Amino acid sequence: MTAWPVEWVLVIYYGPAAHKATYGRLASPGYSKDYIQLSKKKEFVEAVAHVLSVSSTETGTVPLIFRWPQGHARGDFVFRSADRPHLKWETNQGAPPPWRMTPLPSDAVPETIPGNPDHSRFEDADRELSQITSRGGGQPYLMAIKLKDESRTLHLRAYLGNPSNQFAWADLKLVPEEIQTLAAQTSQSSALEWSLFKGGGISPSNRVKEAVSRLATPEDWTSVVDSLDVDTGRALIDYLRRPGDGLFFDPTRNHDAWSRPAPLPMAVAESADDLLQALEGRFPAIPQEDSTAEGLETDPVEVEDFRNQIAQGSYAVDDATATTKTRGSAQRAFADAVKANYGNRCAITGLTTKDFLIASHIVPWSKDHNIRLDPSNGICLSLLVDRAFEKGYLTIEDDLTIRIDEDRIGKDEELRRQLQQFHGKALSPPRKQPPRIEYLQRRRTLIASGD
Repeated sequence: MTAWPVEWVLVIYYGPAAHKATYGRLASPGYSKDYIQLSKKKEFVEAVAHVLSVSSTETGTVPLIFRWPQGHARGDFVFRSADRPHLKWETNQGAPPPWRMTPLPSDAVPETIPGNPDHSRFEDADRELSQITSRGGGQPYLMAIKLKDESRTLHLRAYLGNPSNQFAWADLKLVPEEIQTLAAQTSQSSALEWSLFKGGGISPSNRVKEAVSRLATPEDWTSVVDSLDVDTGRALIDYLRRPGDGLFFDPTRNHDAWSRPAPLPMAVAESADDLLQALEGRFPAIPQEDSTAEGLETDPVEVEDFRNQIAQGSYAVDDATATTKTRGSAQRAFADAVKANYGNRCAITGLTTKDFLIASHIVPWSKDHNIRLDPSNGICLSLLVDRAFEKGYLTIEDDLTIRIDEDRIGKDEELRRQLQQFHGKALSPPRKQPPRIEYLQRRRTLIASGD
C-alpha cells in the first residue's frame, strides 16, 4: 500500500484522563472506562459526521475499524451518550495496542508509550503515568488519522514530545508541522485538538518519482516509456491522471508514515496529455468490472497470497502495484470466498450454474482499495442481476430488501419483466459474512450521484 490523502486528524494529550481510559479496567477509581471522551462542540461533531459519512442531525453510534501496521480492532464513535461524544473500543479487548503502554516499546511493535500495563492496583497504574518522562518517553500524544475515501476507518498512532534519543523513532517531530501545532495546543486541561485537511490524488512511489524525473528532461520520451515495467507504467498513468496534493499518510508504516508529494515538474505537467497517450498505448487499462475480471489470467502465487490476506482480515489491494494479472488473481481469491459464502448460488435468482455466477463488489473495485478483498463487500449474483446491480437498475436496502429502479428501465418491457419479479423480495443471506450496511449505503450513494 502507498500513502493515502489525509482527511482528518485527531490529537489527544496523554494525561491522567487518557491514561486511565487506555490503561485498562481496574476495580479502582477512574479506571473503569472503555472509551476516550471527546468534544461536544458543534463544529467538532459536524466535522466527525462529515468524515464518517453520516448526518450531523441523525447521529448515534457509528461502527469503526481501528487500524495499525500490525493489526486492527473494532470500535465505535458514539455521538450521543450521558456526557459527551466518545471514541470507544470493545471492553473485553481493551484499548487498541497503539494507545497502550509496553515495557519494551519500539518501532517494530504497535505500542509506543513506555510503562508496565499489567498492574492491578490503581496506585501502581497511576505511578506508571508519572514515570513516563523519567523513562525517556517525554509527553505522549495519541492520534487518530482518517484517510480520504476510506470507509469509517481510523489509523491509530502515538508520538512522543521531547523524548530521549532512545525514542527518536517516535519523536513528535516526525509528523508534519500542522500536526505538531495541533499537539502543542493540547494540555492536561484541554486535551483534544483536531483538523480537517484538503488534498487528494495519488502519492507517487519511488519508482514513479524516478520515472517522472527522467521524463522532466527527456531527449526521447519513447525510450523512457519503453524502459518502464508494467507496474511502474500503470502506476505512472494513475499518478499523471491524479497527481497528489496535500498531506499523505502510509498506513503500512508506523511512525514515519507522513509525506507531502512535490508538484509535477513543469515540463511533465505541460506534456501530461501526450505522455498519457503514449503510456496508455503501452500499458492497457486494468479492467474494473467484476464480470470481466473473473475471466482474466491469474498468477497462482498471487491468488494464494490474496487468500491468505483474506484469512487474516486484510483486504487492501493497492493500485500502485496492480497489473491485469493481479486484478485477475485478486478477483479469483475474492470470488472463491464470496461464492462459497453464498453456497455457490445467486443471492437473488437462486441460479447455481457456476458459469453464470459472479462475485459482485458492493462498493466497486475502483472506489476503495482497502476493501477490495472483503467478503462482506461481495454478493454472489448471476450475470443479469450483476449487471443490473452494477448499473443501478437494482439496489439493495439496509434490511437486504431488493429495489428495482423503474425509471432506469424505461421502455424496455422485457428487462422490466426480468427484474420486476425481484422487487420487494429479500436477498438470500450468506453463511457467514453478510453484506455490511455501510457498504450498501455507499453503493446507493454512488448510484444516486451517478458515480
